[in-house]
Formats: sequence, C-alpha cells, structure tokens
Amino acid sequence: MAKLGTFKVGTTGVTLTQGRGKNKAVVLDVSFKELEVWAAKNLIDERKLWSRSYTRAMNGLRGKFTSVIKKGGGVAGVPKFKDFEAFTLELRAVRGKTDPMGGVLAKKNAVYYKLDRARSKCTLGWAEGLAKLAVAYQDGEGGEKAERYFTDPTYRHYWHKDGIKDIPHQYTHNPRRVLPEPFGSFVDANLKSWAEHNFYKELAKQMAQRRLA
Repeated sequence: MAKLGTFKVGTTGVTLTQGRGKNKAVVLDVSFKELEVWAAKNLIDERKLWSRSYTRAMNGLRGKFTSVIKKGGGVAGVPKFKDFEAFTLELRAVRGKTDPMGGVLAKKNAVYYKLDRARSKCTLGWAEGLAKLAVAYQDGEGGEKAERYFTDPTYRHYWHKDGIKDIPHQYTHNPRRVLPEPFGSFVDANLKSWAEHNFYKELAKQMAQRRLA
C-alpha cells in the first residue's frame, strides 16, 4: 500500500499522488460516486468494508478522549479547562506535584473502552472504579473533606507552616465537563465523516492496486 503513493480524501472524492517536488503527479482522481460504482461492479463487499471503516473511526475516539483530559480541554470540541487556582498552584509547588490536571484520570489506563462490532457501537468513559472520582472532577466538587480544609483552623495552620500565606476561606468549584457533553456532540458531528473517510480511502486503495499494479 505504501508504494502506491499518498491518498488524500477531499469533499467529493479521493486523489492519489506519487513522487515529490517537481516530480509529484496525480495518478488517480476519482469521485465518491465513481468509487461506489466501481465497488459494485467489482463485487467489493461494501457492507463489510463499511463495518471495518466505522470500527476504525470508533477506535480513534479513545485517543481523542484521552487527549482531552491530558491537555486539560481545548481539543475535540471540549473548551479549555480553567487553570488551577492561585492557591492550588502554590500548594502544588510546595508539595512538588507535577502531575497533569485530572491526576489519575489523565492516565491512558484510566479510560474505559468497549467495542461492540455486531452493533457498530462503542462505550467510552472512565474505568468503573474511577466513576466517583470522574463525577467529582467534572462537577468541580471537592466534597465535605475539601471544604473542611479551608474552614478548619488546624488544617489552615498546617498549610501556613508549609509556607502558604494566602489561604482561601472556601473551596472553589471549577466544573470541567467532558461526558456526556460537550465531547458527545463532537463525536456526533464527526464520527460518521471519519468512517466515510476511511471507507472511500480504502476503496481508492483497492482501485489503485488493481489499476496501477
């Protein structure tokens, strides 16, 4: 496949180019409709190919989802998360913490992914054991214990001893929404087009193999 050249899927068709620089040339330029007609004439199992293409697109969701958490939003239709509060930044510096926002949720193995090929669907989210943590993270909730850190004189005293001077008197809630929205809307808007991209690119590869081999 690699020796065929570079395939590019556009809005109406697929092109295949070979060579570089001045020697670069388009050796195949075919529309989606032409590919469909060719596939039917050559008895290509389009249903099976579509299933594979859709599966490949769904597999790509796992990386997109993980990227959202690792980068703190700002990708895949999820707005950039609000940065840590000044107090949190100071506390992290004092404790030498360098892990990304989201902590364990930002790790690849924290992602739950299950593919159902028969029904052409996948389930994506955080691992079941992290469900409570994930909900609190998305809602910006620190829980009763977190609130106590800012109101209990004993906790405040320990933080002062750590060198933190300006300690807020209440926990700041910073929701960081991902699932089901806004990531769900991003998936709805793109999943089908990703699958179509895979589908037509694969058809073009098969056509090129037969015509240019």
